[in-house]
Amino acid sequence: MRGDRRRAGQVRFDDAAQVMVEAGLVDVDYVAAQLGTAFDSPEEAARAVVEAGDVSPHPLFEAQWIGRRRSWQRLGQHPALWYVAERRRRNRIAPHPLVDPRIIFAAHPEARHHPYGALSYWLSVSGPGTPLPTRILPRRVSWGTYRAAAIEAAAGWREEVVVQRPELVGPAPALTPVAGSSPAVTVVMAAQDAGPSVHRTVASLQAQTFVDWHLVAVDRGSVDDTAAVLQGMAAFDDRITLVREGRCGEARALNAALEHGTADHVAFLPLGREWLPEMLADLLAHARQTGAACVLAGVGAVGRSRHELLGGRPVDLATALLRRDAVEDVGGFDESLGGAVERDLLLRLTRTSEPVAVDVPVLRRPEPVPVGHGDDWGSVVLERQLVDWEAAAARETSEDLVSHVMPVGPEPRRTVEWLGSVPREGAELILVGVRLRRAHHVLAASIASVISGARFVSVPAAVSMSAATNVGLAQVAGSTVLLVRPEAMPPRQPIAQRLAGVLREEDVATAQPLVVDLDGVVLSAGARFGADNPHPELFLAGLPSSDAVRIGQNAVAAPAAPVVAVRTSTALALRGLDARFHSVLAETDLGLRAEQAGHGHAVVVPDTVITSRTAYARDEELIGALSSLRSTARATPSSPDPAVGLLLRAGLEVTDERQRRVSADLEDRSAPAVLVPQLVVRALDGIHESPPRLRWAVDIAAPAAPRGDRWGDTYFARSLADALERRGQHVAIDRRDARERDSRDHDDVLLVLRGLDRVAPRPGLLNVEWIISHPDMIEPEEVAGFDLVYAASTSWSERMTSAWGTRIEPLLQCTDTRWFHPDRAAPDTGPALLFVGNSRGVYRYAVRSALAIGADLTLHGNDWTEFVEREQIASGGVANEEVGALYASAGVVLNDHHLDMRRDSFASNRLFDAAACGARILSDRIDGLEETFSGLVVPFDNEHELARLVQPPYDAFPDGETRRRIATRIIAEHSFDKRAETLIDDAVRALLARR
Repeated sequence: MRGDRRRAGQVRFDDAAQVMVEAGLVDVDYVAAQLGTAFDSPEEAARAVVEAGDVSPHPLFEAQWIGRRRSWQRLGQHPALWYVAERRRRNRIAPHPLVDPRIIFAAHPEARHHPYGALSYWLSVSGPGTPLPTRILPRRVSWGTYRAAAIEAAAGWREEVVVQRPELVGPAPALTPVAGSSPAVTVVMAAQDAGPSVHRTVASLQAQTFVDWHLVAVDRGSVDDTAAVLQGMAAFDDRITLVREGRCGEARALNAALEHGTADHVAFLPLGREWLPEMLADLLAHARQTGAACVLAGVGAVGRSRHELLGGRPVDLATALLRRDAVEDVGGFDESLGGAVERDLLLRLTRTSEPVAVDVPVLRRPEPVPVGHGDDWGSVVLERQLVDWEAAAARETSEDLVSHVMPVGPEPRRTVEWLGSVPREGAELILVGVRLRRAHHVLAASIASVISGARFVSVPAAVSMSAATNVGLAQVAGSTVLLVRPEAMPPRQPIAQRLAGVLREEDVATAQPLVVDLDGVVLSAGARFGADNPHPELFLAGLPSSDAVRIGQNAVAAPAAPVVAVRTSTALALRGLDARFHSVLAETDLGLRAEQAGHGHAVVVPDTVITSRTAYARDEELIGALSSLRSTARATPSSPDPAVGLLLRAGLEVTDERQRRVSADLEDRSAPAVLVPQLVVRALDGIHESPPRLRWAVDIAAPAAPRGDRWGDTYFARSLADALERRGQHVAIDRRDARERDSRDHDDVLLVLRGLDRVAPRPGLLNVEWIISHPDMIEPEEVAGFDLVYAASTSWSERMTSAWGTRIEPLLQCTDTRWFHPDRAAPDTGPALLFVGNSRGVYRYAVRSALAIGADLTLHGNDWTEFVEREQIASGGVANEEVGALYASAGVVLNDHHLDMRRDSFASNRLFDAAACGARILSDRIDGLEETFSGLVVPFDNEHELARLVQPPYDAFPDGETRRRIATRIIAEHSFDKRAETLIDDAVRALLARR
């Protein structure tokens, strides 16, 4: 039976290898570089890939890039076979960061019909000089150049990790290939209050010669830093999963770990025990050879047979490998027992079959941990071996260069994003990899090697993120360095030179950007300290970013951010980050030390923004970091807290300061907890000021950046917010994911720019809705919930007011006169026929009609390749500030509307922008065009009319002088400033009437 299973598995492996060869996804040289073995044919290399496990068949295929634990692992397939099996569903999946299927399809539409998908087709038609199909690199890189870099990176990984340091990974184990799930082994760990032994125990697992494992560590409500250390290690190794439980028995914790396992076999590694490097390989080989439900190893008095177990010999699950289905069949660990749960499990497991006993050494003799130290101590010692601070301080640096240092995080996608964002001039990026798996190492090293200004540094020792940062810091070439943690997204606009400029100001040691979450809400504007609490508060956390911008650049007690700028000389003099901090608060400690040493204070620069994918810190992580911060015994700033005065700039006053409890388990009062200060604020009452000043929350349907940056709603909201701000208002723009922020309670007005989403009114605020699009989505009960309602259509407002009984005021769309006016360009010097807009997933009426008549159309916008030829697209989009110049210079501007907007006469924003530039405009027909635009907008009902109207001399339109006069009127009557006046006046009247 077992022989039949092995033969079936071999057939499946041969099938996968053959498909990879047919798809062109086997690069013999690349496979040889990873395995250190020469191959005579692609078929031989493909079989080696399948048998070896974590090996990539091709430089442009990486399973780690297309996701963890996907379908192929559940099905027991090789990822390359899974990728090419169903081309229609997977054609859009990028198998590598430098392969964008959209680019391939745009250049080669026939690639959609290739039996093995986009990458296989591209490889079949490309040569060494063909540019890679990617948008993320700052310059064009040829396929041949990248292939050479990838082969070199793979060989470097093998030389460093496998050959020079075999104790870390070792050669591939000689295991019989068996078709099955990956990972092959789930390693189970129950942890409680054993922080000092975490690092050594897990390091012994990471040093296994067999690497296809998954560690599930269950923390049983530890009161020390056990969970924080495990989480820190998981950040660098995606094979580690931390599961948090409250205080519970060992049996409950082990069962919880088993529930998270997916492998065929289970091993048990208690904290404080260390495996020898061959342990998993040896036991798994025996398990596969025999098919046994239980394999037991060990020496001395440990029980390795049912007779010995029944006779009372001790049980040691750290020397056992069990089949997971067998453990499930007997019901796992008995949680009703007070003890001896391991013996009970093995006795139930061996009731029907004898365990296989093997005589192999599996455990390392335990070594004592120095008193008073633990994992932090180990990082400090390792860092001293890796960093020569004196040599680093003696090296010259360049004032014209800003260096970035970033440890490689658990997700390769984040690393690649930073690599693609490196400016071409004046910046360098140093990536530091810590005991990386092959996929992460090769991706980071190969891509960095083809990008100017990027370098990859590998650290084969297990160190904290702070220590890894120091390794990179010792190698920077710039006089300014940005210390970056992996959770920070690359900035949308360059910030490095701006922060470097702030560091040149007098008495400034560190500078940080404003840190916001994915919804645009502030996570941190630096650290502040209360008078009676040694713990810092994250300044402005939870407030909209507009409040921070209103406050402006300011000094804070210390930085608190995943990106911090510091003079290289200062960082080296302070010997970088303290390795006792795994990640968070390391920069806060650095800032405190810098000020104490006389280097200067910390500054927040709100006009530079970094988005973080995660909260600043998990609760248990913050608790551990605060403990480290207290243990440093460094004095917190003694100067008066400036927070009260700064908040007044944002229209907020401090009413109290309370202590907020941060706990590792809110339901367990005995769980580790700390108190952190928290200011209590309220909005100033500005309605009686002259002019009245209100706080506005402008709600839009656009998603979080950068996807939402392309939405017209976003541009509309920004222009409206600027107009309101020019009239003394405080305005925050909330995209759809930020509309539940708690700090909305400080606002006076919620203004919903109604697009695709229905938004619930906020109790206690003046709720205003402005319907600017999609009127068919509006229902009478929705508008009835708002205090004031406007609509961008005169006829629809009148009709619905009569039908629904709720007053709806007409308030047409408008234009931003800063960017749209007749002086932007000379008339008739630009495109003959112009359309600026995204496809929105449909072949829009105006574009389809223009191309049908063969018009000379200039098209700017996103997502058009599905409908028009690539050469017909002038660009993927134009900055909003530059569109006015195109409108003013065009012969004719095209416009169209959504069906419901056309039916209900909602004039689009594009009409007002183009009209303010004095442009000739052709549009689909809606009511009220003549009354609003006085002949600048001419409707067309069919392609025949369009063909006549687009021909010079444009007799259907007014002459140039008349168009300019009409544009001047449009600017006076339909600007964002005019709309802001209306909104403010109506809001003030409504609030005063309410009071």
